[in-house]
Amino acid sequence: MSGPDAIVRAAALIVRKSPPRNRHACIANIKDPSTGEIIDRSLVLAFRAPHSFTGENVVEIQCHGGPYIVQRILKACLDSGFRAAEPGEFTRRAVLNGKLDLTEAEGLRELIEAQSEQEWRAGKQLHTGRLKIAVSELRKKLLEALAYLEARIDFPDEGDTAGVSLQHVATRIEAVRLALAHLASTYASGRVSADGLRVCLLGSPNVGKSSLLNSLLGHDRALVSEIPGTTRDYIEEKCLVNGRLIRLIDMAGIRESSDLVEQLGVARAKSLAKEADLILLVTSVDDVTEDSKRIMPWIKAEFLADPIIVVTKIDLLNDHGASAASSTTVSPVTISNVTGEGIATLRNRLADEVDRRIGSLQHEGAWLTNARHLNCVETAKSHLDVISTRLNLNAGGDEDEILAFELRQATQVLGLMIGDVFADDVLDVVFSSFCIGK
Repeated sequence: MSGPDAIVRAAALIVRKSPPRNRHACIANIKDPSTGEIIDRSLVLAFRAPHSFTGENVVEIQCHGGPYIVQRILKACLDSGFRAAEPGEFTRRAVLNGKLDLTEAEGLRELIEAQSEQEWRAGKQLHTGRLKIAVSELRKKLLEALAYLEARIDFPDEGDTAGVSLQHVATRIEAVRLALAHLASTYASGRVSADGLRVCLLGSPNVGKSSLLNSLLGHDRALVSEIPGTTRDYIEEKCLVNGRLIRLIDMAGIRESSDLVEQLGVARAKSLAKEADLILLVTSVDDVTEDSKRIMPWIKAEFLADPIIVVTKIDLLNDHGASAASSTTVSPVTISNVTGEGIATLRNRLADEVDRRIGSLQHEGAWLTNARHLNCVETAKSHLDVISTRLNLNAGGDEDEILAFELRQATQVLGLMIGDVFADDVLDVVFSSFCIGK
């Protein structure tokens, strides 16, 4: 329970000879205020503001975990004037009261939801304030430049500003502009660390894509049939591969078809493939269709990196070749979804891909993990790009107001990013994905 009156209101529930000591656990009976009946004997902790997670008065009840007891105590709390917390409201109050900045709060959510070391590292670097410190330093440099610009505007005849070049401003802005560009470049790897590697299974129908999905997941998730075109829509599943988070996407087989629904499935498969971090081009030892032969040229035209070629059904190995495997210099991974042969090798390849992409982050001071941060960094940089262009064109003093406006916009965006400047719509977006009671 959190709020200015939390300790006073909670007193109606707590039966004890003396009030709970600040930040000390004590044993107390919890009663129903409407009937006076004792519900449970629990541990109670009181945290007086500002020494609490939210920065407000907080009372915590640690009761026995039976569902009836929990529900009865919750009802007693509501009867005493409390209300149910909204998603992320405790953390939101911590941000508004200066206990956390916005990026640290987002890091807390990532830590809570982490299923793998890579997610834990992504959340940790946010929650420990590494990104906040980096962005705050950049924002400080911009504010220094802005102060100088505004002095030129407000006091044009003063000795410190009259007739002085804008090199003081240009130097700081260029340093920040380059730093923001570098920060934006970390997003591709940072997103993989936080959300997992997006891996699309691409190939012609009936080559074993859905069977491969099931093999990597370790259970049957996708329907498997000998009838071509069974998979019409896509299936996305998260799984841990050698401890690394992977997001597997099984899609419709790529082929020419007169079936309208299948055509839509193929179009969606191609669209999703363009958003993937990695493509597994799945073929099989008996895949000799013309559709399969068309896929590799399309991949080479759309993607810079070669896919990983996966040749399935090696338990049926015969004189057929793997049609797509000969079209790339990358050695294929041969597997059997029936016997399990080669699955461990493929898992190792996938784990190596994750490590390769996020390995450089270990040496970064700060890095981006979500789209909101990237948008803020790119927006701030775009304002600095305008300033840089105008400075390179030798803009005169009559344009100081324009430069100052762009600088204010850049500093405001960076402030919104870390929560030094608040906007309700930004807070709503950030905390809407939190769990109740976090």
